[in-house]
Amino acid sequence: MSERTRLHLVTQFQQLRRVIHRIEGMTMQQQASVTSQKIGLWCSWVFVALTVIGWLGIAHFYAPARADLGLEATKVWYTETYHWQTIIGCTLFYIACGFLVPASIQFAIMLAKIEGRWPLWSITAGVGGIFISVIIFLNACAWIVAAYRPETGADVIQAWNDWAWMAFLLGWIYLAVEMIASAIVEMQDMRPVPMIPRWLTWFTFAGAASLLTAIGPAFFQSGPFAYHGLLGFYLPMAVWGTYLLLTSWYMLKELDREASGLREPA
Repeated sequence: MSERTRLHLVTQFQQLRRVIHRIEGMTMQQQASVTSQKIGLWCSWVFVALTVIGWLGIAHFYAPARADLGLEATKVWYTETYHWQTIIGCTLFYIACGFLVPASIQFAIMLAKIEGRWPLWSITAGVGGIFISVIIFLNACAWIVAAYRPETGADVIQAWNDWAWMAFLLGWIYLAVEMIASAIVEMQDMRPVPMIPRWLTWFTFAGAASLLTAIGPAFFQSGPFAYHGLLGFYLPMAVWGTYLLLTSWYMLKELDREASGLREPA
C-alpha cells in the first residue's frame, strides 16, 4: 500500500468518525427534545389529577354550593361545612394551573409541526390554554377568599362565589376557541396515520359546540343551566377533561413515533 493510499484511507476514516459522532450527537439531542416534550404533555395529566383531587374532591366541588342556596346557607357552606376543605382544595387547584401552562405550550408545538411555518391556529390553541390557566387561578383565589374569614358578611361571600363561578364557566369561550383551533390544524394532517385520529377531531368540534351550554349560569340560578347544573357545569367539565386527556395521549404516541423514526413529516 502506497503512502498516498494510506493517508487517503486515514483521512476517510477520520471523516467517517466525525460523521458518526455528529449523528450520535443529533440522536442524543433529539432524545432529549422528545423527553422534554413528553414532560410538557404529562403536565396536562398532572393538571387534571390535581383538579380532581383538590378542587372536585377535597374542596367538594363535585357537588358545589348551589346557585340558589341562599345567602346564609352559602356562608355556612364556605365558612363552616367546607371551610378548610375549600382552602386546601383550591390551593391544589391554583397550583394545578401552573402545570397547564407548559401543557398548553406543548399542545401548540405539536400542532405547529402539522400547520407549518405560519402556525396561527396552533398559537391560538396554546394561548387559549394559557388564558384558561390564568382564569382558573383567579377563580381558585376567589373561592379561597370566600372561605377565608368566617366573620365576613354572607352577601360578600355570595358575591365572591358568584364572581368565581361566572368567570370560570363564562370563560368557555377561550376553551371553545382552543378546541376549534386544535381541530382546524388536525384536519390539515393528511398523513395515512394522522397525529390525532379523525374521530377525536370531530369530537373536538362537537365538544366546542356543546360548550354553549356554559352560557346558562348568567341567566339561571336553578335547573340544568345553573352553575351547579348538568348543562351549565358538569357537561363542560366532562368535555374539557376528555379533550385534554385524549389529545395529550395521542400526542404522546406521536412523539414515540418521532423518536423511533417511523413518522414522516406532515
